[in-house]
Amino acid sequence: MSQELWRSSSELSIGEISRYRIKFDQSQNVNSFPPLIQNLVIKITNKTPSIYRVAVLSGPYNISASVISTNQIKQPQILCYIPQCKPMISCGKSMKSNLTIPSNNVEEWTVEIISEALFSNIKVKYEVSLYAFISKDISKEMYSSLITYETYKTVDILGLRRLSSSGSNNDLHLIMLTHGLHGTVLDKLYLKEAIQERYSDNKNRIIVYTSDVNHLLTEEGIEKCSKRLAEHVLRYIGWKQFDKPIISKISMIGHSLGGLFNIFVTGYLHDVTNRTFFKKVKPIHFITIASPLLGSTELAWYIKFPMKLGSFGRTGKELILNKHAKDVEPLILSLSHPSSSSHIAIKKFYKRTLYANVVNDFLVSIKTSSLYFLDDDLTNGIHSLGLIENLKHLLVTFYPPNITKDYLDKSFSGISPIIHDRIYEPKDIPSPSQNHLLIEEKIARNWHKDMSWRKVLVHIEGAAHMDVVVRRKWLNSAGTQVIEHLLNNHEL
Repeated sequence: MSQELWRSSSELSIGEISRYRIKFDQSQNVNSFPPLIQNLVIKITNKTPSIYRVAVLSGPYNISASVISTNQIKQPQILCYIPQCKPMISCGKSMKSNLTIPSNNVEEWTVEIISEALFSNIKVKYEVSLYAFISKDISKEMYSSLITYETYKTVDILGLRRLSSSGSNNDLHLIMLTHGLHGTVLDKLYLKEAIQERYSDNKNRIIVYTSDVNHLLTEEGIEKCSKRLAEHVLRYIGWKQFDKPIISKISMIGHSLGGLFNIFVTGYLHDVTNRTFFKKVKPIHFITIASPLLGSTELAWYIKFPMKLGSFGRTGKELILNKHAKDVEPLILSLSHPSSSSHIAIKKFYKRTLYANVVNDFLVSIKTSSLYFLDDDLTNGIHSLGLIENLKHLLVTFYPPNITKDYLDKSFSGISPIIHDRIYEPKDIPSPSQNHLLIEEKIARNWHKDMSWRKVLVHIEGAAHMDVVVRRKWLNSAGTQVIEHLLNNHEL
């Protein structure tokens, strides 16, 4: 007979996560009553009424969940079994998984429950519970006492570390992670924890900064969102409170539209501090990941049309560039001008790197994410996605596939998705072949005019735009080697 041994319930909103560490220990009970159990069943339920399933644009009211042995988390390359995952648990639906008790009769699991809300500040209620098949003659309390657990909320996992100017030599490196359109800080969870694990021996020097100030607000436009983010950075590091900055270095990593946000943040920090910010704070790495650096002229019609109508707010209109400079938003023109504050500020960074998907990215084309110029042999081998392929990857966003061991093995230890890695110097950019240049080429030429760019091209099968940054640890694990490449080649 199945009996519930333990239960916890809570709720999540946009950009929120609950993480449980659940331990079951019957090692002291080997030779005594009650009988040992060898399996538990975990059930994770979205408690939102099923009628809200159709309210996609006001939610969606979905959660995702994963369960894995805690011992496996730090060594994914040698997975003994597939983690239990369900990327979309819709209203009224549940995820059930069997949990095996090992021979030593002690096991601990890590359970993550993540809000998939994107469009509104809704609350999604959930419940997680443990069951066991035990005789009805045995009190379930005997087994319940064998369960202990810890709960970590969003603030515990993604909260910013408190900074203080007292007793510090200010040798702090701020790593700024910025999400894109309709994104949340959860999109950077894997990258954040990968950085923290890589620098665990020096964790007091590395500050991984993620901000929720633009949750639900990314449609307000690049300029407004970037200023809001920059002001939050200035408050966080106490720019106006102390005689000298608390941090000494800064690096910026932006995914998708987050790359454009970071471009404007650099210019704003440069201007609002009277050009002193990057004199007092040393800029180290400026990194973009699948970012539309030249706007988005090559989107499929069914993506571009609603953006032109404003379905993605002002941001969508800003990204759609027309073919002639006179039709381009002044905001985009300011990006392309070599004397702009953003241009001056980014030139100060020690290294500039962009990661670009060569295929399977239906949102950001290779031309715009790679700043237009690539080796000829690469350009000739890159093709645009057709309608069927685009729709297939669009559907994967809403109906993610099951996680298989083959997929995980290929993601963690298969052939590297990095197919090109080269630094492009200004002298490597060819002379114009015509007098009247497309606006994308004009912008690209200005960005290459007096600075070098390291261009890393990535070939990922599947939903490349989300996989490249590992938006969700297991579902988007095809990008784990991209994140490893980033960390191996950018000392922080």
